[in-house]
Amino acid sequence: MDAKELLKRYANGETTFINARLNGVNLFDADLIGIGLDQANLSNAILTFTYLNQAILNNANLTRANLRGANLTQAKLQNANLHDADLHGATLQSADLRNANLTLAHLQDANLMGADLRGSDLSSANLTGACLRGANLREEKRVYSSTLKSANLHKADLRGANLTGANLANANLSGANLSEAMLHSVDLSGANLSGAILQNATLIETNLEGANLNGANLINARLANSNLNEAELIGANLHGALMAQATLIKANMNRANLSFARLSRANLTRANLREVDLTEAQLIDAILAMTDLTNANLTNANLLRAEISTTNLTGANLDNTVMPDGTSGY
Repeated sequence: MDAKELLKRYANGETTFINARLNGVNLFDADLIGIGLDQANLSNAILTFTYLNQAILNNANLTRANLRGANLTQAKLQNANLHDADLHGATLQSADLRNANLTLAHLQDANLMGADLRGSDLSSANLTGACLRGANLREEKRVYSSTLKSANLHKADLRGANLTGANLANANLSGANLSEAMLHSVDLSGANLSGAILQNATLIETNLEGANLNGANLINARLANSNLNEAELIGANLHGALMAQATLIKANMNRANLSFARLSRANLTRANLREVDLTEAQLIDAILAMTDLTNANLTNANLLRAEISTTNLTGANLDNTVMPDGTSGY
């Protein structure tokens, strides 16, 4: 079938074209709202600025298709193959992309607000500047497991997105907005989150080993039981963050703001906390073996039963600090 025949039949009221062979077809700017193209072969098709709102494209082959600026609002794309497809600036708001293959897809500035991406594979996809507000990428009942390994999400909008259990290892999230996002049990090892906004985000039991969080905004973030070993947190703002039982072995937190943070039972062995602000911080039962707190501000901090026998406190401000034995600092 060629483009002329498809458009003629669609104009005459036919809307279902299951298994259609349309590879390489040119449907630039065509109006195909609500069309049924289940299992169709649209590889290398030109669908630039095409209206595919509410289209049914389940199991369709869209590899290397050109969908720049296309409108796919509420489209059904379950199990669709969009490998290396060009979706730059496309609208996929509330689209169903469950188990879709989006590896190496180009999604710069795409609108994925409220999209269902459970089980999708976005490995190495380019999502620079994309909007994923309220998108659903959570792991569910071991049926859906989203992968974004090495994806580029620079300055992406992920406010309120649910990424529970997703794999974001080595992803680039620099400058991304993840406020209020759900990142429970996510693998962010080696990820670049420098300058990211994670205010009020949930990162409980999250793997951030070796991640770059320099200059990140983590105000009131929940990081309990997270793995931050060897993470970079230079100049990060962790005011009021919940970090109980987190492991921060060899983490670099130089000049970070940890005022009012809750670090009870946290393991900070060999961490660099030089010049950090720990005003009013809770460090009850924390492990500070070989931790460097040179010139740190511990005013009104609570170190009750903390392990500090080998801690470097040179130049630290211990004004009204509760020491491990319950006595006051100075």
